[in-house]
Amino acid sequence: MASTPQARLKRDVHSGSEGRHPSLHILFVHSNAAEVERCLQELDKVHFTVSAEIVVTPEGFSERLGSHAYDLVVAELTSPDWRETQALELLHRSKRQIPLIFVGGILQRETVAEFITRGAYDCIEMGRIGHLPVAVRRALQEKTLREERDRAKNGLRHSEARYRALAGNLSYGICRCDRDGKFLEVNEAMVKMLGYASREELMAVNLASGLIQDLAKRAQLLGQPDQQGSVDPSK
Repeated sequence: MASTPQARLKRDVHSGSEGRHPSLHILFVHSNAAEVERCLQELDKVHFTVSAEIVVTPEGFSERLGSHAYDLVVAELTSPDWRETQALELLHRSKRQIPLIFVGGILQRETVAEFITRGAYDCIEMGRIGHLPVAVRRALQEKTLREERDRAKNGLRHSEARYRALAGNLSYGICRCDRDGKFLEVNEAMVKMLGYASREELMAVNLASGLIQDLAKRAQLLGQPDQQGSVDPSK
């Protein structure tokens, strides 16, 4: 395997193998092809199926981040032409939420703490590279949880924005109640529709006992005609 700026590697699923993980796309920032091969061998031992690429320059790293999707970045801790935390800086600048694991020689605790503080997921010595699969598994699990949390937050923000837009619309009566029929929130259109003087007055009413069981109020709420055959939803 040549140590070229954009070397490509592949670990295929063996025919009939059991319990393999989904395919994993890794970008290696590394100048030593033999050490990359050791990383891949450790991942293969625990049934990771890996598609990997290698870059050796900051320019190549930035280009790859901008044009391809990766599940993980594995970076050499001390690499020619790189500042210590440059891989982290470029990853943050790309806005990609990709876990980054550093691998290298003997690591001082202070160095590991600094790199993790700056955003690295983990730092592993090549002499203990057997720990890599565990770190990768944890990183992917946390990445999945973070993505699920972000989707939930985005969904909640969308729902809240939609609700606020509806609640502020004077053409529709909007309310939110608890399971006992107590109003939690109403908009001004609902107040006017039901003929109350203020939101506070309507909020004090129980929807089930104060409105739904009241035929006249229920007719107004549901847009049904009153005994005279007409409805005035503007009240």
